[in-house]
Amino acid sequence: SQKLELRTGAVVIDPGTRSCRAGFCGEQTPRVEINTLVGCPVAWPPGPGENRSEASTGEEALPGPEAGMQLMQKGITTNWEAAGSLWQHLFDHELQVPPEDYPLLLTEPPLSPSRHRGKMVELVFEALGCPGFFISQQPVLTAYAHGRTSGLVVDVGHAVSCAVPVHEGYSLAHAAKKSELAGSQLSWYLLKLLGDRGEVLSSEVADRVEDIKHKCCYVASSFEAECQLPPGSYTLDYALPDGQTISLSKERFQCPEMLFNPPAAWGISYAGIHDMAQRSLTQLPEQMRSMMYRNILLCGGSSLFEGLERRFHSELLQILAPSTKVKVAATPLRRYSAWTGGSILTSLTNFQTWWIRRDEYNEEGPGIVHQRCY
Repeated sequence: SQKLELRTGAVVIDPGTRSCRAGFCGEQTPRVEINTLVGCPVAWPPGPGENRSEASTGEEALPGPEAGMQLMQKGITTNWEAAGSLWQHLFDHELQVPPEDYPLLLTEPPLSPSRHRGKMVELVFEALGCPGFFISQQPVLTAYAHGRTSGLVVDVGHAVSCAVPVHEGYSLAHAAKKSELAGSQLSWYLLKLLGDRGEVLSSEVADRVEDIKHKCCYVASSFEAECQLPPGSYTLDYALPDGQTISLSKERFQCPEMLFNPPAAWGISYAGIHDMAQRSLTQLPEQMRSMMYRNILLCGGSSLFEGLERRFHSELLQILAPSTKVKVAATPLRRYSAWTGGSILTSLTNFQTWWIRRDEYNEEGPGIVHQRCY
């Protein structure tokens, strides 16, 4: 295993519901991030003599005649054929290296079914042919990216948000909480707000809503106070590729406000992200809880709204005892936190003995992943 690392390094792949990040160990950010939609015009894995990279991926999969296959739903892998095609594509076309020469670390989302690990290790060794493999949970890797082994990881992603306590390098699944309030719901809500205002929503607007959301929206420190400001202080024009413009007003802060104040009619699964974090920490012993409050780690692409970190801290203080000390950390590159943690982990000398090697897999089968990755 150590010889593998010294000869070639390792590849780290961090799959998500909307996008997948990949790159080489020891680097700060991934080399590539692509859409997880996959179109497969041919069977996968390929047969002898067939091109193993025929699958179209990312944006290329969108207009194809074959139906696009989504790799994940609500943060959990649901299509293993699509997963294998995507990982192969990342090696062959994005990183342009042979998988047979590189050990692979895959990140694992919180609360993923344990049976999925067997499928992952089988694909990596049987279809990709990697010489080594390891799985590590995304919250643990996020903690590593922050230079810590313990903390409450609050991940606001595209399909789900989650709060997962990590203690000494292990995620505490019994205290993990999930919310369906995440980026995709905010995109839908932004389109609804624009439509309710009478904005004519062309297909161009719908296609660009993610970009509009990330470039134009922000979290107000006080929603009520923001609404009292003159409209000119928050009105912003967004130029579409066709030369048309749309004007955004209160929608800019109404959209991400849902992360903290979702309508009651949406149900408990749409609790605010600060409430989700608090419900997670109430599952921990009191002596551990105080340490977690001082080590709250924000990550995920939907946590990047301007003002979100400050508002999250403020909302938590309002629901906690006055003497509680709260510290929230949010790095500028937090959309890549899990990938960066994987890059750090696989570059450590002490980690090199952790790889599951091909000969070990051949001898013990897929079950070895449950003995070595936990």
